[in-house]
Amino acid sequence: MEKIPQVESDPIHLEAEIGNQLSQLLSDLEFSVDNINEIQGRPAPDFIARKLLNTNKEYRIAIEIKSNSNYRDAIKYGIRTLESIRQIKKFDKLLLVLSSPNRTTFKSTQSYNQIARNRPTEIEIIDIKGLQNWASNLRTEFSKEEINEVQILIRKISQKFISLIAKNPDYLLSLEWRDLERAITELFNEIGFDATLTPGSKDGGKDVVLECEINNEKKSYIIEIKHWRSGQKVGKKSVKEFTQVIINEKRSKGLYLSTYGYSDNYLESLTQIERDVVKFGDKDKIIELCNTYEKVRNGIWIPMNALENILFENTK
Repeated sequence: MEKIPQVESDPIHLEAEIGNQLSQLLSDLEFSVDNINEIQGRPAPDFIARKLLNTNKEYRIAIEIKSNSNYRDAIKYGIRTLESIRQIKKFDKLLLVLSSPNRTTFKSTQSYNQIARNRPTEIEIIDIKGLQNWASNLRTEFSKEEINEVQILIRKISQKFISLIAKNPDYLLSLEWRDLERAITELFNEIGFDATLTPGSKDGGKDVVLECEINNEKKSYIIEIKHWRSGQKVGKKSVKEFTQVIINEKRSKGLYLSTYGYSDNYLESLTQIERDVVKFGDKDKIIELCNTYEKVRNGIWIPMNALENILFENTK
């Protein structure tokens, strides 16, 4: 896909040029894009994009472009328009594109952080530099021949779970074990790993597989998660079995996450070599990862060579 050209600084030209860019990006994804003035007597977003899925369901995106002189006003009025239209018509995505020439990043504003913190899955806010990446992410959602709407919904719920845990760690104890596994997979994908959730049964002794490339070297890690609502601690037998999986599959390293911690003798069965390839985290590590996820969602960039540190820091 061609690189998006720089747009003019005049607000009217900015919005028109962004509209043209969006139309082209969405047309490449087989969306039809309409420029409308109002819906049922209410102010409408600048564009509505539609795509008919193989399930015969219409996928709709409401897009508002704002070029106010400061980001705070742009976000305030843009959100107001999107929320107004959502009250009378259902959309699968709400997108606010900011075209302000303000040199301060919009992600540092209080208005953006309130949306990102409280409603991370409902409204997407990007600036003109993020158009290409946004379209690429949307293409990923539609990469399969038939979109699996259930999986999209599960991802959104997982994202919400992560945000809730970051805000109030007590929510972690309310999750079922499979919900936590999905949430952990989602957060590692957002942080920068290629994360894969294994099947709920016959998972081969691992719940999540992580892959990445650090300094031109491919790395492969596995994670085992124990979230027993009974409050049971993980013992040495489970730890030994997981460590053997790491070694047998020739993984770079493994991380064991146990919400309720470990028994006093959980390390007794491991040799020194085995202890070098496995690390252990508890509830605090899970909460730490959720907070890292929120920082990334709010614009903090994590270099690839820092991923391993994030994965294993503050573990035993």
